Amino acid sequence: MKTSPKSSFHHWKAASLLLTTLLCGLFAVFLPPPRPLAAHGGEDHGATATASGVTSGAPDEVVMPKESQFLFEIRTQLATSDTLLTRRTLLGQVTAAPGGEGRVVAPQTGRLVTLNVRVGQNVRAGQVLAVLDQTLAATEQIGLATDRANAQAELRAAQQDYARLKSIEDIAARKDVVAAELRLRQARQNAGILNNQGSQRRVELRAPITGTVDVFGLAVGQQVNQGDELLRVINPGQLYVQAQVFAADMSQVNEAGRFVIEGLQDGTSVPARLVSFSNVVNPVNQARELVLSVQGNTTLRTGQSVNVRVQTRGAEAQLTVPTSAVTDVGGRPAVFVHTAPEVFKLRYIRPGAADDQQTTITEGLSENERVVTQNTYQLKSVYLNQ
Repeated sequence: MKTSPKSSFHHWKAASLLLTTLLCGLFAVFLPPPRPLAAHGGEDHGATATASGVTSGAPDEVVMPKESQFLFEIRTQLATSDTLLTRRTLLGQVTAAPGGEGRVVAPQTGRLVTLNVRVGQNVRAGQVLAVLDQTLAATEQIGLATDRANAQAELRAAQQDYARLKSIEDIAARKDVVAAELRLRQARQNAGILNNQGSQRRVELRAPITGTVDVFGLAVGQQVNQGDELLRVINPGQLYVQAQVFAADMSQVNEAGRFVIEGLQDGTSVPARLVSFSNVVNPVNQARELVLSVQGNTTLRTGQSVNVRVQTRGAEAQLTVPTSAVTDVGGRPAVFVHTAPEVFKLRYIRPGAADDQQTTITEGLSENERVVTQNTYQLKSVYLNQ
């Protein structure tokens, strides 16, 4: 029986549909499940996307890889207990202590012919720092040349007179021979002094004390005048810090248990000892002068501005953290505790006394827990947006 073309087409279509269904079933069984769509860098582009390099952990935690910590310059510090608390921070200036500074002054007008040191070089007392060549005025040069000529003429005359008397020594008076000999000796001495005066015009400039050469602006060939200060040597182990103390800070200074000097630029921190606290009040600003002695050798320089931390001793040790570690989250004071290499946990705290350097913690933190002290706002921003 013949089949129509239309009937054959329907049979072929049904067979194709059946085969397609079987193939789809096989693919569904043997192929792996599809992966979620990701961008070129592996970032999730869904609704739960987070900041690059930072993932969210528990609700009160921020997970930040070490690379991101380095990029954000995250710094941490241990919470410690101490009886010394910073109550005031004063602005001071570094000066040289008595005997801690030596100045090299030009003894005469001249030209610098040798310079043996550089800024910051350590030198010992008596070491030659530079050589100065005396400069003579025109009238002085003419006078020196005339004196030399006269001395040479006198020397020749004395030599001739002495030679003549020696040749007739057997008939000449003894006193005349002795006088001629003395004249010759004096003439030789005078001529030698004047001939050597050119070399004696050079003066060696030596270090007055052992220390470090301070900043200077000298150069070989430079002309200097008598009395000019050429070089300064500072002993870094003999430095003072002077600060002005106003009425509001006087009670804390009087009760201070320790003073700490901090450089404004490099963060250098060294202890200091009280030298004097003047009772005289400056009539202009109503302040009293505080003088401290820096303990030990430091990189501080005279004229440098520094912070003076005034610390008082409490009755008992209190847990403290740097004030920069304390932040505000939802209107409540908090810190971020570094609990694991890449994990930071938000911890709400109850702060006590605080100043611009330290904050005491009365609740919410334990000793030796590591808190974030620098760029806390970076962690806070990530926490609030995760």
